[in-house]
Amino acid sequence: MGRSKTVEDDLVEPISNLFDDSVPQIRNNAYSALLNLSEFTFGIKAIIDKDILPILVEKLVAEKEEPIVCLVLRLLNILLEGELATGLVLNTPVIRHLNHHLKSLNHEIRRLSAESLGSISYDEVGKLAVLEAESVEPLSLMLTDQINPVRTASVRALTSLAQIKEGKV
Repeated sequence: MGRSKTVEDDLVEPISNLFDDSVPQIRNNAYSALLNLSEFTFGIKAIIDKDILPILVEKLVAEKEEPIVCLVLRLLNILLEGELATGLVLNTPVIRHLNHHLKSLNHEIRRLSAESLGSISYDEVGKLAVLEAESVEPLSLMLTDQINPVRTASVRALTSLAQIKEGKV
């Protein structure tokens, strides 16, 4: 009931305004609320419809608290699983920011960034964008990462790039 009420009362945007709060716990709570909402298709649609994707991309750089960056990436990953978000997110510098995060010292940030690139490269347009952004090299370097889930995410992203339809890309 709470999730549908959040959408009905048009609270997605006010919650996203808390991403700029000076208190890390409030920012954390705001991302957690939208993650909770994104467990349902209507929540994902509400988040996308309120144009939160560009804000999330901006926060990949602006947010300095690593646990919160992980929340940003988790939310981005969920939104990118559907068909609606990829075209919208490609109008932002998301791939450049994700490439940067592939080199993070935080293994969770590396893993989530690789997963996002894999989701973006699900269709032909995304594949081209990821290839043009030169993501293959940093993803390939992650194949020797000490953390197994990071290596797995890298393999999945590279596999997604390699699955090219005949005559395309």
